[in-house]
Amino acid sequence: MTAGLETDVLVVGGGPAGSAAATTLARAGVDVVLVDKARFPRDKCCGDGLTTGALRRLDALGLDPMRVESFTPVESLAVRSEFGRIAHLPLSGNDACKAAVARRRDLDAALLELARGAGATVLEGQGLEALEVEELDGALPGAACTAGLSGGLEVRSRYVVAADGAWSKVRAQLAVGQAPRVRGGRVLEGDWHAYRAYVTGVSSGASERLWVWFDPALLPGYAWSFPLAGGVANVGICVRRTAGVSGAALASAWRDELEGPFLSSLLGGDAALEAPAKSWPIPSGIDRVVVAARGGRVLYVGDAAYAADPFTGEGIAQALETGTECAEAIIDHGATSPERVGASYREQVRASLALEHRLSRVLSSIVAAPLGARGAVRVVGLNAWTRRNAGRWLYEDVRRTIPLTPRRWRRGALRLPTPYPRVERVEPPVSRG
Repeated sequence: MTAGLETDVLVVGGGPAGSAAATTLARAGVDVVLVDKARFPRDKCCGDGLTTGALRRLDALGLDPMRVESFTPVESLAVRSEFGRIAHLPLSGNDACKAAVARRRDLDAALLELARGAGATVLEGQGLEALEVEELDGALPGAACTAGLSGGLEVRSRYVVAADGAWSKVRAQLAVGQAPRVRGGRVLEGDWHAYRAYVTGVSSGASERLWVWFDPALLPGYAWSFPLAGGVANVGICVRRTAGVSGAALASAWRDELEGPFLSSLLGGDAALEAPAKSWPIPSGIDRVVVAARGGRVLYVGDAAYAADPFTGEGIAQALETGTECAEAIIDHGATSPERVGASYREQVRASLALEHRLSRVLSSIVAAPLGARGAVRVVGLNAWTRRNAGRWLYEDVRRTIPLTPRRWRRGALRLPTPYPRVERVEPPVSRG
Protein backbone atom coordinates (compact mmCIF):
# COMPACT_ATOMS: atom_id res chain seq x y z
CA MET A 1 0.00 0.00 0.00
CA THR A 2 1.30 3.46 -0.90
CA ALA A 3 2.07 5.64 2.11
CA GLY A 4 0.13 8.91 2.14
CA LEU A 5 0.64 12.43 3.42
CA GLU A 6 -1.67 15.46 3.27
CA THR A 7 -0.58 19.10 3.42
CA ASP A 8 -1.66 22.58 2.41
CA VAL A 9 1.19 23.22 -0.04
CA LEU A 10 3.61 20.86 -1.76
CA VAL A 11 6.83 22.55 -2.89
CA VAL A 12 8.73 20.57 -5.53
CA GLY A 13 12.39 21.58 -5.51
CA GLY A 14 14.70 22.70 -2.71
CA GLY A 15 16.74 25.40 -4.44
CA PRO A 16 16.47 29.12 -3.57
CA ALA A 17 12.98 29.52 -5.05
CA GLY A 18 11.52 26.48 -3.32
CA SER A 19 13.22 27.16 0.00
CA ALA A 20 12.11 30.81 -0.04
CA ALA A 21 8.52 29.75 -0.70
CA ALA A 22 8.56 27.05 1.97
CA THR A 23 10.15 29.31 4.58
CA THR A 24 7.67 32.13 3.96
CA LEU A 25 4.68 29.78 4.04
CA ALA A 26 5.76 27.91 7.17
CA ARG A 27 6.39 31.12 9.10
CA ALA A 28 2.83 32.18 8.30
CA GLY A 29 1.47 28.97 9.78
CA VAL A 30 0.78 27.22 6.48
CA ASP A 31 1.44 23.48 6.50
CA VAL A 32 4.04 22.86 3.80
CA VAL A 33 5.99 19.87 2.53
CA LEU A 34 9.12 20.43 0.43
CA VAL A 35 10.51 17.57 -1.66
CA ASP A 36 13.68 17.31 -3.73
CA LYS A 37 15.13 14.39 -5.64
CA ALA A 38 18.64 15.26 -4.40
CA ARG A 39 20.14 15.01 -0.95
CA PHE A 40 21.76 18.18 0.31
CA PRO A 41 24.37 19.52 0.18
CA ARG A 42 24.54 19.03 -3.57
CA ASP A 43 26.38 20.92 -6.29
CA LYS A 44 24.56 23.19 -8.73
CA CYS A 45 25.95 24.68 -11.93
CA CYS A 46 25.92 28.43 -11.33
CA GLY A 47 28.16 31.47 -11.33
CA ASP A 48 27.61 31.67 -7.55
CA GLY A 49 27.42 35.48 -7.69
CA LEU A 50 25.03 37.16 -5.26
CA THR A 51 23.80 40.55 -6.41
CA THR A 52 22.60 43.26 -4.06
CA GLY A 53 19.06 42.23 -4.94
CA ALA A 54 19.78 38.62 -3.98
CA LEU A 55 21.50 39.62 -0.74
CA ARG A 56 18.63 41.90 0.22
CA ARG A 57 16.17 39.02 -0.20
CA LEU A 58 18.40 36.57 1.69
CA ASP A 59 18.65 39.07 4.51
CA ALA A 60 14.87 39.52 4.54
CA LEU A 61 14.46 35.74 4.83
CA GLY A 62 16.74 35.81 7.87
CA LEU A 63 19.61 33.79 6.41
CA ASP A 64 22.80 34.29 8.44
CA PRO A 65 25.65 34.54 5.89
CA MET A 66 28.03 33.05 8.43
CA ARG A 67 26.08 29.80 8.09
CA VAL A 68 27.08 29.67 4.41
CA GLU A 69 30.58 28.25 4.57
CA SER A 70 31.93 29.78 1.35
CA PHE A 71 30.20 33.19 1.66
CA THR A 72 32.71 35.74 0.30
CA PRO A 73 31.90 39.47 0.21
CA VAL A 74 33.34 41.31 -2.80
CA GLU A 75 33.86 45.06 -3.13
CA SER A 76 34.25 45.69 -6.87
CA LEU A 77 33.49 44.46 -10.37
CA ALA A 78 35.82 44.83 -13.35
CA VAL A 79 34.18 44.86 -16.80
CA ARG A 80 36.55 44.38 -19.76
CA SER A 81 35.97 44.95 -23.46
CA GLU A 82 37.53 42.80 -26.15
CA PHE A 83 40.29 45.40 -26.70
CA GLY A 84 41.32 45.53 -23.07
CA ARG A 85 39.46 48.63 -21.85
CA ILE A 86 38.48 48.00 -18.23
CA ALA A 87 35.83 49.75 -16.16
CA HIS A 88 36.17 49.22 -12.39
CA LEU A 89 32.76 49.46 -10.73
CA PRO A 90 32.54 49.84 -6.92
CA LEU A 91 29.98 47.58 -5.28
CA SER A 92 30.30 48.52 -1.62
CA GLY A 93 30.98 51.39 0.73
CA ASN A 94 30.31 52.53 4.28
CA ASP A 95 30.69 48.97 5.58
CA ALA A 96 27.99 47.78 3.17
CA CYS A 97 27.91 44.29 1.66
CA LYS A 98 26.38 44.70 -1.79
CA ALA A 99 28.02 41.81 -3.62
CA ALA A 100 29.19 38.36 -2.62
CA VAL A 101 30.02 34.92 -3.96
CA ALA A 102 28.94 31.62 -2.37
CA ARG A 103 29.02 28.10 -3.72
CA ARG A 104 25.51 26.91 -4.46
CA ARG A 105 26.35 23.69 -2.62
CA ASP A 106 26.64 25.74 0.57
CA LEU A 107 23.98 28.39 -0.12
CA ASP A 108 21.21 25.97 -1.09
CA ALA A 109 21.91 23.70 1.89
CA ALA A 110 21.71 26.69 4.25
CA LEU A 111 18.43 27.85 2.67
CA LEU A 112 16.95 24.36 2.95
CA GLU A 113 17.84 24.29 6.65
CA LEU A 114 16.19 27.69 7.02
CA ALA A 115 12.96 26.22 5.62
CA ARG A 116 13.25 23.22 7.90
CA GLY A 117 13.84 25.46 10.89
CA ALA A 118 10.77 27.53 9.97
CA GLY A 119 8.61 24.41 10.29
CA ALA A 120 8.44 23.02 6.76
CA THR A 121 8.57 19.25 6.37
CA VAL A 122 11.59 18.57 4.14
CA LEU A 123 11.88 15.27 2.27
CA GLU A 124 15.22 14.78 0.51
CA GLY A 125 15.87 12.04 -2.04
CA GLN A 126 12.20 12.13 -3.11
CA GLY A 127 11.70 13.03 -6.76
CA LEU A 128 8.35 13.77 -8.37
CA GLU A 129 7.14 10.83 -10.47
CA ALA A 130 3.51 11.74 -11.18
CA LEU A 131 1.14 14.64 -10.58
CA GLU A 132 -2.62 14.90 -10.98
CA VAL A 133 -4.76 17.97 -10.33
CA GLU A 134 -8.51 17.46 -9.99
CA GLU A 135 -11.12 19.92 -11.15
CA LEU A 136 -13.08 20.70 -7.98
CA ASP A 137 -16.39 22.53 -7.98
CA GLY A 138 -16.68 25.70 -5.97
CA ALA A 139 -14.10 28.21 -4.81
CA LEU A 140 -12.85 26.47 -1.70
CA PRO A 141 -9.39 24.95 -2.27
CA GLY A 142 -9.76 21.30 -1.33
CA ALA A 143 -6.86 18.86 -1.60
CA ALA A 144 -7.03 18.70 -5.37
CA CYS A 145 -3.39 17.84 -6.10
CA THR A 146 -1.97 14.33 -5.81
CA ALA A 147 1.76 13.79 -6.26
CA GLY A 148 3.52 10.45 -6.45
CA LEU A 149 7.13 10.49 -5.29
CA SER A 150 10.02 8.22 -6.21
CA GLY A 151 10.20 6.77 -2.69
CA GLY A 152 6.63 5.48 -2.94
CA LEU A 153 5.06 8.28 -0.91
CA GLU A 154 1.85 9.92 -2.12
CA VAL A 155 1.28 13.56 -1.14
CA ARG A 156 -2.08 15.28 -1.42
CA SER A 157 -2.14 19.06 -1.25
CA ARG A 158 -4.26 22.11 -1.96
CA TYR A 159 -1.48 23.82 -3.93
CA VAL A 160 1.72 22.84 -5.70
CA VAL A 161 4.67 25.20 -6.02
CA ALA A 162 6.86 24.08 -8.93
CA ALA A 163 10.43 25.05 -8.06
CA ASP A 164 11.99 22.20 -9.99
CA GLY A 165 14.18 24.04 -12.45
CA ALA A 166 14.64 24.49 -16.17
CA TRP A 167 13.39 21.00 -17.01
CA SER A 168 10.44 21.23 -14.65
CA LYS A 169 8.84 17.84 -14.10
CA VAL A 170 5.69 19.58 -12.90
CA ARG A 171 5.37 21.54 -16.13
CA ALA A 172 6.04 18.41 -18.18
CA GLN A 173 3.54 16.32 -16.18
CA LEU A 174 0.76 18.85 -16.65
CA ALA A 175 1.78 19.73 -20.23
CA VAL A 176 0.60 23.30 -19.81
CA GLY A 177 1.94 26.68 -20.74
CA GLN A 178 5.19 25.63 -22.35
CA ALA A 179 6.89 28.26 -24.47
CA PRO A 180 7.34 27.57 -28.21
CA ARG A 181 11.10 27.10 -27.74
CA VAL A 182 10.58 24.23 -25.29
CA ARG A 183 9.89 20.70 -26.45
CA GLY A 184 9.69 17.67 -24.23
CA GLY A 185 10.63 19.81 -21.22
CA ARG A 186 14.07 20.67 -22.64
CA VAL A 187 15.30 24.14 -23.49
CA LEU A 188 16.32 24.16 -27.14
CA GLU A 189 17.01 27.73 -28.12
CA GLY A 190 16.65 31.35 -27.15
CA ASP A 191 17.83 30.95 -23.56
CA TRP A 192 21.18 31.17 -21.83
CA HIS A 193 23.51 28.22 -21.52
CA ALA A 194 26.34 28.28 -19.01
CA TYR A 195 29.58 26.41 -18.44
CA ARG A 196 31.17 26.65 -15.00
CA ALA A 197 34.28 25.29 -13.28
CA TYR A 198 36.10 25.96 -10.03
CA VAL A 199 39.77 26.88 -10.32
CA THR A 200 42.23 26.69 -7.43
CA GLY A 201 45.52 28.55 -6.89
CA VAL A 202 44.40 31.71 -8.70
CA SER A 203 46.32 34.99 -8.72
CA SER A 204 45.66 37.92 -6.40
CA GLY A 205 43.97 39.78 -9.27
CA ALA A 206 41.37 37.01 -9.61
CA SER A 207 41.00 36.72 -5.82
CA GLU A 208 40.17 40.36 -5.14
CA ARG A 209 37.28 41.25 -7.42
CA LEU A 210 34.58 40.04 -9.77
CA TRP A 211 35.56 39.98 -13.44
CA VAL A 212 33.27 40.03 -16.47
CA TRP A 213 34.58 40.34 -20.02
CA PHE A 214 33.19 40.33 -23.52
CA ASP A 215 34.56 38.03 -26.18
CA PRO A 216 33.15 38.47 -29.74
CA ALA A 217 32.72 34.70 -29.96
CA LEU A 218 30.32 34.75 -26.99
CA LEU A 219 28.21 37.87 -27.66
CA PRO A 220 25.63 38.70 -26.47
CA GLY A 221 27.04 36.46 -23.76
CA TYR A 222 30.13 36.96 -21.67
CA ALA A 223 32.77 35.22 -19.57
CA TRP A 224 33.31 35.61 -15.84
CA SER A 225 35.68 34.94 -12.95
CA PHE A 226 34.21 35.32 -9.46
CA PRO A 227 36.42 34.99 -6.35
CA LEU A 228 35.95 32.65 -3.42
CA ALA A 229 38.06 32.47 -0.28
CA GLY A 230 41.23 30.38 -0.24
CA GLY A 231 42.52 31.30 -3.69
CA VAL A 232 39.57 29.73 -5.54
CA ALA A 233 37.58 31.28 -8.39
CA ASN A 234 34.32 30.33 -10.07
CA VAL A 235 35.04 30.66 -13.81
CA GLY A 236 32.60 30.28 -16.65
CA ILE A 237 30.85 31.48 -19.78
CA CYS A 238 27.23 32.40 -20.42
CA VAL A 239 26.10 32.18 -24.05
CA ARG A 240 22.83 32.44 -25.91
CA ARG A 241 21.52 29.13 -27.25
CA THR A 242 20.38 29.85 -30.81
CA ALA A 243 19.00 27.65 -33.56
CA GLY A 244 21.62 25.36 -35.06
CA VAL A 245 24.12 25.76 -32.22
CA SER A 246 24.99 22.28 -31.00
CA GLY A 247 26.12 21.17 -27.58
CA ALA A 248 29.51 20.37 -29.09
CA ALA A 249 29.85 23.96 -30.31
CA LEU A 250 29.07 25.29 -26.84
CA ALA A 251 31.64 22.95 -25.29
CA SER A 252 34.20 24.14 -27.84
CA ALA A 253 33.48 27.78 -26.94
CA TRP A 254 34.10 26.93 -23.28
CA ARG A 255 37.45 25.27 -24.04
CA ASP A 256 38.54 28.19 -26.20
CA GLU A 257 37.76 30.67 -23.44
CA LEU A 258 39.45 28.57 -20.77
CA GLU A 259 42.64 28.45 -22.83
CA GLY A 260 42.42 32.08 -24.00
CA PRO A 261 45.20 34.55 -23.20
CA PHE A 262 43.19 36.89 -20.99
CA LEU A 263 41.77 34.24 -18.66
CA SER A 264 45.13 32.47 -18.46
CA SER A 265 46.87 35.69 -17.46
CA LEU A 266 44.12 36.62 -14.99
CA LEU A 267 44.20 33.27 -13.19
CA GLY A 268 48.00 32.97 -13.12
CA GLY A 269 50.44 30.14 -13.72
CA ASP A 270 49.54 28.13 -10.61
CA ALA A 271 45.82 27.88 -11.41
CA ALA A 272 44.31 24.41 -11.83
CA LEU A 273 40.81 23.07 -12.42
CA GLU A 274 39.28 21.64 -9.27
CA ALA A 275 37.03 19.34 -11.34
CA PRO A 276 35.67 19.12 -14.91
CA ALA A 277 33.27 21.87 -15.97
CA LYS A 278 29.52 21.53 -15.66
CA SER A 279 26.93 23.03 -17.99
CA TRP A 280 23.26 23.92 -17.58
CA PRO A 281 20.48 25.84 -19.38
CA ILE A 282 19.22 29.09 -17.84
CA PRO A 283 15.67 29.79 -19.07
CA SER A 284 14.57 33.42 -19.16
CA GLY A 285 11.42 35.24 -20.25
CA ILE A 286 8.95 35.05 -17.39
CA ASP A 287 6.68 37.46 -19.27
CA ARG A 288 6.19 34.85 -22.00
CA VAL A 289 5.18 31.72 -20.06
CA VAL A 290 2.36 30.52 -17.84
CA VAL A 291 3.26 31.07 -14.17
CA ALA A 292 -0.04 29.91 -12.64
CA ALA A 293 -2.03 26.93 -13.92
CA ARG A 294 -4.92 24.63 -13.05
CA GLY A 295 -7.08 27.42 -11.71
CA GLY A 296 -4.33 28.83 -9.53
CA ARG A 297 -3.50 25.56 -7.79
CA VAL A 298 -0.11 25.12 -9.50
CA LEU A 299 2.38 27.98 -9.38
CA TYR A 300 5.79 28.11 -11.10
CA VAL A 301 8.79 29.85 -9.54
CA GLY A 302 12.51 30.30 -10.24
CA ASP A 303 13.87 28.55 -13.32
CA ALA A 304 10.58 26.67 -13.69
CA ALA A 305 9.02 30.11 -14.29
CA TYR A 306 11.81 31.23 -16.66
CA ALA A 307 12.68 33.91 -14.11
CA ALA A 308 16.39 34.46 -14.92
CA ASP A 309 17.38 37.89 -16.23
CA PRO A 310 17.55 37.88 -20.07
CA PHE A 311 20.41 40.42 -19.95
CA THR A 312 22.83 38.76 -17.51
CA GLY A 313 21.47 35.26 -16.91
CA GLU A 314 21.33 36.05 -13.17
CA GLY A 315 18.70 33.92 -11.50
CA ILE A 316 19.20 33.71 -7.72
CA ALA A 317 17.55 37.03 -6.88
CA GLN A 318 14.69 36.24 -9.25
CA ALA A 319 14.26 32.78 -7.74
CA LEU A 320 14.04 34.22 -4.24
CA GLU A 321 11.63 36.91 -5.43
CA THR A 322 9.23 34.59 -7.23
CA GLY A 323 9.33 32.05 -4.41
CA THR A 324 8.42 34.72 -1.86
CA GLU A 325 5.73 36.32 -4.06
CA CYS A 326 4.15 32.94 -4.74
CA ALA A 327 4.03 32.17 -1.02
CA GLU A 328 2.49 35.56 -0.22
CA ALA A 329 -0.27 34.96 -2.76
CA ILE A 330 -1.11 31.66 -1.08
CA ILE A 331 -0.99 33.23 2.38
CA ASP A 332 -3.32 36.05 1.33
CA HIS A 333 -5.90 34.06 -0.67
CA GLY A 334 -5.19 30.34 -0.30
CA ALA A 335 -7.89 29.66 2.24
CA THR A 336 -10.65 31.11 0.06
CA SER A 337 -9.93 31.09 -3.67
CA PRO A 338 -7.32 29.35 -5.83
CA GLU A 339 -8.32 31.65 -8.69
CA ARG A 340 -7.40 34.68 -6.60
CA VAL A 341 -4.10 33.03 -5.66
CA GLY A 342 -3.22 32.62 -9.32
CA ALA A 343 -4.37 36.11 -10.25
CA SER A 344 -2.46 37.68 -7.36
CA TYR A 345 0.75 35.86 -8.24
CA ARG A 346 0.45 36.76 -11.94
CA GLU A 347 0.00 40.41 -11.00
CA GLN A 348 3.02 40.33 -8.71
CA VAL A 349 5.14 38.82 -11.49
CA ARG A 350 3.88 41.37 -13.98
CA ALA A 351 4.66 44.25 -11.62
CA SER A 352 8.06 43.04 -10.47
CA LEU A 353 9.71 41.09 -13.30
CA ALA A 354 7.81 41.16 -16.60
CA LEU A 355 8.84 44.70 -17.55
CA GLU A 356 12.39 44.01 -16.31
CA HIS A 357 12.61 41.09 -18.73
CA ARG A 358 11.40 43.12 -21.68
CA LEU A 359 13.96 45.85 -20.96
CA SER A 360 16.70 43.26 -20.48
CA ARG A 361 16.06 41.78 -23.93
CA VAL A 362 16.51 45.24 -25.45
CA LEU A 363 19.78 45.73 -23.56
CA SER A 364 20.98 42.28 -24.60
CA SER A 365 20.40 43.17 -28.26
CA ILE A 366 22.59 46.27 -27.83
CA VAL A 367 25.63 44.30 -26.64
CA ALA A 368 25.05 41.50 -29.13
CA ALA A 369 27.52 43.18 -31.52
CA PRO A 370 31.16 43.96 -30.66
CA LEU A 371 30.59 47.68 -31.26
CA GLY A 372 27.74 47.73 -28.73
CA ALA A 373 29.78 45.85 -26.11
CA ARG A 374 32.76 48.20 -26.57
CA GLY A 375 30.48 51.23 -26.30
CA ALA A 376 28.86 49.90 -23.13
CA VAL A 377 32.20 49.46 -21.37
CA ARG A 378 33.31 52.92 -22.48
CA VAL A 379 30.12 54.58 -21.22
CA VAL A 380 30.02 52.93 -17.80
CA GLY A 381 33.67 53.79 -17.21
CA LEU A 382 33.41 57.49 -18.10
CA ASN A 383 33.69 58.89 -14.58
CA ALA A 384 33.15 58.14 -10.89
CA TRP A 385 29.39 58.78 -11.15
CA THR A 386 28.85 56.41 -14.08
CA ARG A 387 31.01 53.73 -12.48
CA ARG A 388 29.21 53.90 -9.15
CA ASN A 389 25.71 53.92 -10.61
CA ALA A 390 26.48 51.34 -13.29
CA GLY A 391 27.56 49.00 -10.50
CA ARG A 392 24.33 49.66 -8.61
CA TRP A 393 22.22 49.20 -11.74
CA LEU A 394 24.00 46.07 -12.98
CA TYR A 395 24.02 44.42 -9.56
CA GLU A 396 20.32 45.05 -8.94
CA ASP A 397 20.72 47.53 -6.11
CA VAL A 398 17.84 49.40 -7.76
CA ARG A 399 15.19 48.35 -10.25
CA ARG A 400 16.42 48.92 -13.80
CA THR A 401 12.95 49.94 -14.87
CA ILE A 402 12.44 52.74 -12.33
CA PRO A 403 12.54 55.43 -15.07
CA LEU A 404 9.73 53.55 -16.87
CA THR A 405 7.51 52.95 -13.84
CA PRO A 406 6.16 56.19 -12.30
CA ARG A 407 4.44 54.23 -9.51
CA ARG A 408 7.93 53.65 -8.06
CA TRP A 409 8.84 57.34 -8.07
CA ARG A 410 8.89 58.12 -4.38
CA ARG A 411 11.34 59.43 -1.83
CA GLY A 412 13.95 56.79 -1.01
CA ALA A 413 13.33 54.67 -4.13
CA LEU A 414 17.03 54.85 -5.00
CA ARG A 415 18.23 54.37 -1.41
CA LEU A 416 17.04 50.96 -0.36
CA PRO A 417 18.23 49.26 2.84
CA THR A 418 21.72 47.78 2.67
CA PRO A 419 21.78 44.01 3.18
CA TYR A 420 24.21 42.47 5.66
CA PRO A 421 26.00 45.59 6.94
CA ARG A 422 29.52 45.07 8.25
CA VAL A 423 29.90 41.48 7.02
CA GLU A 424 33.59 40.75 6.80
CA ARG A 425 35.37 38.33 4.53
CA VAL A 426 36.74 35.40 6.54
CA GLU A 427 39.51 33.26 5.07
CA PRO A 428 39.32 29.56 5.94
CA PRO A 429 42.12 28.17 8.10
CA VAL A 430 45.07 26.67 6.26
CA SER A 431 45.40 22.96 6.83
CA ARG A 432 48.76 21.88 8.21
CA GLY A 433 48.03 18.19 8.15
